[in-house]
Amino acid sequence: MVAGAWKQFTPLYFYTGVALCLGFFAAGHGLSAAQIALLLGFGVLSWTLIEYVLHRFIFHYNAKSRLGRKILYAAHLSHHENPTATNRIFASLYLSAPVAAAYWLVAWGLTGSWAASSYLFIGMTSGYFFYEWLHFQCHHHKSRLRLFRYLKKYHLLHHYKTPERRFGVTSPLFDVVFGTFRR
Repeated sequence: MVAGAWKQFTPLYFYTGVALCLGFFAAGHGLSAAQIALLLGFGVLSWTLIEYVLHRFIFHYNAKSRLGRKILYAAHLSHHENPTATNRIFASLYLSAPVAAAYWLVAWGLTGSWAASSYLFIGMTSGYFFYEWLHFQCHHHKSRLRLFRYLKKYHLLHHYKTPERRFGVTSPLFDVVFGTFRR
């Protein structure tokens, strides 16, 4: 049991290590504190877009093949079947590593700077960790904070009333932008 409990946190350990290494090597490469803060903020914001796109267009995709259905079930649909299961808190490295690597490479291509892309990656990873924490809270805890109670209700409405709406977990921002927001 203990080994299984630690194993489900492997992505947390892995991405924390990657973020620390990237931050260590990116430090002192000519970026000001304000630039770093801006890159971290854009990284967090980019996570909310990634979260929305993955949740809406990938995880709720109606796969035709048996393999596609099996992958989507393991990645997300099993969560809709049993939303309170605690055995898979983080997405597996098999699913998340290609997304993370593609993100860093695209960020590097767009910024032309591996240091800037590293800070964007650190921000995106922070957004991802917040998402996983908040998602767990939505299904297993009652918050005293009004904002978190709102996000919990918003997410649970996605599960139990409108699975075709409300794809944002950490924020309804992109639901508003793309027309899937409902009060």
